[in-house]
Amino acid sequence: MILVENPSIADGKGPLVEAAYRNYKFPESVYNNHKLPQTTINLDSYKLTPEEEAQFGVKKSEAGQLLGAVASEATAGIVQDDSQVEFELQKYIKQNRLAHEQIIKWFNIKEDGSFNLDYVTAMINLQLTEEQKLTAVESGSQQAAIDANREYLINNTYTVFTRLNFVSNEPIALAIKNTAVQIATEKLGEGMPLELAKKAAEKIYEKTKEGYSVWTNGWLFDLQWGAEEWARFESCVNKDTKKIDLDKFYAQDFKLNYVGKEKATSLVTFSLKKGEGDRTEEQIIDLSTNRNVDKVLVKLQRAYDQFMPIFPLQQDKPIGAFLGTKEGIEGGEKFEVLGPFIKETGEYKVLGTITVDKKNVWDNSYGSTDEKGMTLFTGKLPKLAGKDFGTKIRQKR
Repeated sequence: MILVENPSIADGKGPLVEAAYRNYKFPESVYNNHKLPQTTINLDSYKLTPEEEAQFGVKKSEAGQLLGAVASEATAGIVQDDSQVEFELQKYIKQNRLAHEQIIKWFNIKEDGSFNLDYVTAMINLQLTEEQKLTAVESGSQQAAIDANREYLINNTYTVFTRLNFVSNEPIALAIKNTAVQIATEKLGEGMPLELAKKAAEKIYEKTKEGYSVWTNGWLFDLQWGAEEWARFESCVNKDTKKIDLDKFYAQDFKLNYVGKEKATSLVTFSLKKGEGDRTEEQIIDLSTNRNVDKVLVKLQRAYDQFMPIFPLQQDKPIGAFLGTKEGIEGGEKFEVLGPFIKETGEYKVLGTITVDKKNVWDNSYGSTDEKGMTLFTGKLPKLAGKDFGTKIRQKR
């Protein structure tokens, strides 16, 4: 997870918002943290040239065009034009060889080219259930299982770039009011209908001007990895020294592919100057920012099948797992009970279905004091799955 710096956060709240992001607890129950040194980036040096804009077919967003036309320059700057960020990120990824950096971590490559499989093997062991390990040993296919899971794991390496904004609602509400009045004046002319339209616009303005809004955008990329990439990686190993030829390695065209983008908005409907109970301004920003990051991750998971997380069951009577409101669970959702991974199809075998118990959803959202620690399910586990609490489940669409 990498934060994209945003210098235009309103009212000097930028340091507080970025500090809130640094407090974000990585969702260890959902993903392994394949953390790289780059945790924060600035895209100022990666702006697109006119030639690159034409190459990528970039157009200014409709929101940016609308506010630029009808609102003040200051207000237009609040609604950021994110149409270029995807391509600026691609430019950053390529110039900083981020795909290579992820591969370096997977294979623990050192500056002298030496490497080992300790890290990737440890990650494989985390993913394999005891049942899968036993089956692989009994069938004599332990190395094949490791190879298959290595490819699966590395191919499921994701990067989420997040940009945060914390904006005052008042300028936006004013821009909307001014736009509504302008359109009404053009269409209605002078008279009672115009006055009624102005009063309606004023009423909406008064209702929406208080407080702040948290805006979060998330761009999802994944590491392209398969048999071809593995072969190219192996070709970089010097057969005599058993080390990586780093020049040859960096010359390989390893890639991060763009998957998609999602956004989330949370309305803070009170003025921070008035406070909220005993919470400080810093605490309010911290809570709102972190919950919004969770919202974006959940949206990305539900929008893109490949990013949908797989959870291990923790107990079978009653059926329970470490997931909850932080993962967007409300109750009643269906989950597939997964069996062995099928290399030929690149998928897991589905053994059955269980349902989230609406009365037993763990509130694990940021700032929650609910320490129950588990969401429970109704339904029955397949007999094969019931032998092993490490059985995996995945939310059904």
